[in-house]
Amino acid sequence: MPLSNRQYDAIMRGYDRRQYQHYREQLARIDEIYARFPRVREIQEEVSACSVQRAEQLFDGDPDALQALREQLDALRREREQILTDAGYPVDYLEMHYTCPDCRDTGYIGRKKCHCFRQEEIRLLYSSSHLESVLNKENFSTLRMDVYDEEQRLVMPAILRTCHEFADHFRPGEKNLLFYGSVGTGKTFLSNCIARELLDQGYSVIYFTSFQFFDLLSRALSTQPEQPRESCDPLLESDLLILDDMGTELPNTFTVSRLFQILNERALAGRSTIISTNLSLEQFQDIYSERVFSRIMSSYTLLKFTGGDIRIHKKLFGSV
Repeated sequence: MPLSNRQYDAIMRGYDRRQYQHYREQLARIDEIYARFPRVREIQEEVSACSVQRAEQLFDGDPDALQALREQLDALRREREQILTDAGYPVDYLEMHYTCPDCRDTGYIGRKKCHCFRQEEIRLLYSSSHLESVLNKENFSTLRMDVYDEEQRLVMPAILRTCHEFADHFRPGEKNLLFYGSVGTGKTFLSNCIARELLDQGYSVIYFTSFQFFDLLSRALSTQPEQPRESCDPLLESDLLILDDMGTELPNTFTVSRLFQILNERALAGRSTIISTNLSLEQFQDIYSERVFSRIMSSYTLLKFTGGDIRIHKKLFGSV
């Protein structure tokens, strides 16, 4: 599921705009300081002059020229910083500032895509899921206990505490969750609640229904048979992957194998996953293999949802 050329170009144009904007802001800061403190301009001119002078001495074979240059530049830097700090400015006020200091707004660290690029990539690739509009309606602030029946009200407080703890103290890779139980008991709603919290905290979140997920894997193999790993990079590198309604698709040997690979690689890379299913644990194991089931049992917190269908309860008792 790689970016199209158009999407890639759109992201890179965004980086170009950031760089230009930050450059203009730096020039404005420099003009401000030069106007208020002419000595700072003189210092910058002296830096340029002494660098040229010492370079000529190096070419002439002076072995002490480099050390003298370092000492002179250090003295000028300290003087400039003193002027700035005495006037209440930060010492880096004249430096270029970046939206992402890690890649300096280039999108890459070496040859590897920066985390900020990955997050923008995820936003573009999955904007079609309209997750943002859903999360405005389904989040912890809109959750109401009166939609649950009596059986659910006994178990939901513990489930909610676990979900709040997962979201409030999230560290990618530390915890994973498996929601399982009967249809309509609020599993998707709580997945969305956690997604909203983490997106607000700046983490990257990808949400898929099982049908979307396995369809994606099948299309990735058919369009990029020689690079299946690259086509699934966003799935592997997002801070949280949510797979909803597992068991509603038609899995096969290939998709089950790819599911294990993705869950395993995410675990090894320190990425978290939430899986929800209407299947029992026995049914889940039968469909997705002992290997997948073993991976989940060893590293996921299991939360069982019970009771009746919340949607039917709302119709019968008028909860909204």
